[in-house]
Parts: sequence; structure tokens; C-alpha cells
Amino acid sequence: MDVVQQHDDLLAQRRNHSAWKLLVADNAPLVIGFLDRVFLTPNVRQLPGPELTEALEDHLHPLRGADTAAYPKAAEAYLADWADARNGWLRRFYPTGSDVAHYAPTSAVETAAAFVRSLGRREFLGTASRLLTVRDLLRQITAGAATDPEVRLGALERQRAEIDAQIEAIRSGADTGLDDTAIRERYAQAVTTARELLADLREVEENFRALDRDVRRRATTWDGPRGEFLKTVFGTTAEIGASDQGRSWRAFWEHMLSAAQQDELAELLAAVRSVPALTGAGEQVTQLLREELFVAAEATQRTVASLSAQLRRFLDERSWSEGRRIHEVIRGTLAAALAAHDGDVRGLGSDLAGLRAEFALPLERPLYTPRTETRLESTAAEDPGVDPGGDDALADLLDISHIDLDALRAAVGSTVAAHGGQATLGQVVRAHPLTEGLAELVGYLQVSDDGGLVFPDHRERIGWTDPDGRRRQADVPLVLFGDAPRSPVPSTPDRASTPQPRTAAQESR
Repeated sequence: MDVVQQHDDLLAQRRNHSAWKLLVADNAPLVIGFLDRVFLTPNVRQLPGPELTEALEDHLHPLRGADTAAYPKAAEAYLADWADARNGWLRRFYPTGSDVAHYAPTSAVETAAAFVRSLGRREFLGTASRLLTVRDLLRQITAGAATDPEVRLGALERQRAEIDAQIEAIRSGADTGLDDTAIRERYAQAVTTARELLADLREVEENFRALDRDVRRRATTWDGPRGEFLKTVFGTTAEIGASDQGRSWRAFWEHMLSAAQQDELAELLAAVRSVPALTGAGEQVTQLLREELFVAAEATQRTVASLSAQLRRFLDERSWSEGRRIHEVIRGTLAAALAAHDGDVRGLGSDLAGLRAEFALPLERPLYTPRTETRLESTAAEDPGVDPGGDDALADLLDISHIDLDALRAAVGSTVAAHGGQATLGQVVRAHPLTEGLAELVGYLQVSDDGGLVFPDHRERIGWTDPDGRRRQADVPLVLFGDAPRSPVPSTPDRASTPQPRTAAQESR
């Protein structure tokens, strides 16, 4: 490789690779130490946001006690920085059925933590066991890659000869087994390989998640026929299964689910725990292979199942047809977000129609008022000279108001007698106040038809108090009760002429 090209590639990795950015970060000791203690060492795949925040606060408390100026930001701010896409040390997501944000470390954290652990001085290095492991792997490669059956049979015959020699040495007492150093060396190699396998599973899970995102990206930006999209998706699925990653994962998962493999593993782990040279350390590999490995494998399998579920949703014909418009809007929004993911987002924004949300509360709406049907009847106008009812209409009004006309006639008679034979309507009302209001006043006008005189050009005011205590007044023509008027109208200084009187019945009409 060209020196310049190699230098540029390494420089690009330093700028873009999350593990490299973590190693050169100012707070790398905090990030690696905390995430290793909370996630990697106990093999915890994910944690809810509130629980992780509380754990980080507990982790920061002794650090701040030793140095008050150390790590001044809040725990939530640190988690937000670590989950930022520019760093990529934590993955922030919402599990299905939960509205609480969860966090999980990325494979970059595993890589950086493994590198930091390798920097420490190791007093014991299993060189012999590593060499034997390499030799066994090379034997498997050469025997498995050979297409000639004779080559493969020759490799098996050499293995059989070695096994026969070991059997003979054991029978003769020349082979007494592995010493304690060789046992501990091989056990350390097994533990290291198991830990590396856990880290590899986290990266495998991330690789499958990247494939899932790629399928979703293409589905989001897809605007062609549905058949071509399905063809593309099925082609991608076949590529995933046929890839080295897919084949290796399928073989690993078959071993995990094989009953015979699990029974043999259980027997081996039980025998390892009884080895005297591994007293107190035999449980470590058991926990790694029997517990933590299953948790990691299950999390990876869930990611693969998520990809399948995503494909099934797009295969739903009804969802495809009914939600076409919704998909178009979502695809447009996500396409813009994906376009701005790796670019400069400083100029990205939107205009808001208003800064205040308008709310219409249900109780602010008026209640329903049923409409009453009203019929409009139009009749021809009556001739003004024709009486449209006369005394009968006035009598009907008095009947409705329950006015006793006989009592009104007695009141008029007593007032006329008290005033020497003549009395006006105002004098009658003052002597006998109105108790029924306007209806009683109309009754007096009706009584005046019996012999009273009405002078339309002269007015007088009649007052009374209604049942609510309010004072009422009516401006009516002058009405004179009596047998025969002594003077047409009570004398006033400004009257120039005497008008011709009319009967009360004529005035009421």
C-alpha cells in the first residue's frame, strides 16, 4: 500500500472511528471505566435511562470528592454526549412497548476497552497454548479445504496415530497428564477466547443492525413499484444469509441450540470445576459460556428477528395500500434527515406558522339547541276603516288577565259620587290604585264605553307600581266619567279651543 494512502486511511479512521475517538477523548478514563464496570464486565446488554443516570451519578460522586473541579456536567449531559452520533459510544433507543429511553454500548466501546486492558502488564502469557491452538486451526483448515479424499484421509490417519500414541503412553505410565502451569495456561486461553466471543457478538449484533438500517433506508426512499422493492429486499436477505457473517452466525446459533453440544459442554464445565489446579477460578468460564454467552446470543437473535419483522410489515398488502400517503410523508421526512445526517446541518431549519398552539376545549363548545319549527302565516291587511274585532278583542284580553269589570264600574261610581258627579280616569286610579297593571287600566277604558267621554287631544299620565316594585306610567287620552259633563274639559290657561269629545269605545278602536 502506498505510504500516503495508508497515512490518509489512518487519519480518516482517527477522525471517524468511534473507538479511536474514544481513546483520544479528554474524558476517556471516565467513559471506558464507567461503561466497562456497568455494561462490559457484568455483560449487561442494555439499561433504562433513569437507572443508567443514577449509576453514573454514583460513579461521579467519589471522583468529584477527590477533585471538586472534575467532571462538572450533570450525568444526563454526559450520557447525551456519549450517545451523540458524532461520538457513537452509546446507542439510545426505545424498546417495543416502552416509552423510556434505553442505552446500550456500541462495539467501539468493546474495542477501546479491550485495547486498554491489553496495555496492562501481564505476568503470565500462555504462549504454548496459543501455539497449539494455531496448529490445530491450521490442521482443520488444510484438512477441510482439501478436495482430494486421500489428503483428508491422511490427516485423519495422522490424528489417529497421535491418539494411539497418547493411549499407549497413558497405559505405560509415561504420560501423567498436564501439569498445573499447562492447565492454568489453557484455562486462561479459554477465558480470553470466551470474552472475545462476547465482544464479537456485540459487533455481530451491530453489523446486523446496520444491515437492518440499510434495508429501512432503501424502503424509506423507495418510490418505485412495490414488486421491484420486494425483489430488492429479498435479494438483500439472500445476501445477508449467504455472507460470511450470516453463515458464521447460523453455525454458531445451531451449536447454541444443539442439545448434544450443550450436554457435552455441561459435562466439560463440571469436570473443569473439579480440577485442583483451577480451585476458585473454574466458575469464571462457566459463567461466560453458560450464562453471559446465551444473553448475548439472544440479544443478537432479537436483532435478526427485528429485520424479519420489518420485512413482514412491508409485505402486508393492506398496510401498503391504506398507508401509502402516510408512508410518503414519512419517507420524505426521513429522506431529508438522512441527507443531512453526514452534512452541515447549521443551515437546516423550518418556518413555524405560529409560536403558540391553539387549543379548543370541549366545554367551550356551545351545547346543542334543537330548532323549533315556526310557520309564518301571512294575511291580507285589513282596511283601517273596518273594525277588526272591536269590543270582542278587548274583552278577550281582559278575560285572559282576569279583570273584574263590575268591580271597576263600582270604583268609578264611588269616585264620581265623591267628586260631585264627575271624575277623570286619573282621579279614579288615585282613589283606587291599579293592582293588575296595564290590563286593569285597559279595563277602565272598556268601562268608559258605558257613558264616559274621551278627549283625544288632551292627555293625562296614569301611574302605578308593578309586583316587582317598579314604578310604571302610561300616557292616555283624557277620560271623563259622569252623567253629563259640566264643562267639556277641565279649564287650563293655554287651551284656545275645546276639542270635540269621542266615546271611549271609539278611542279604543
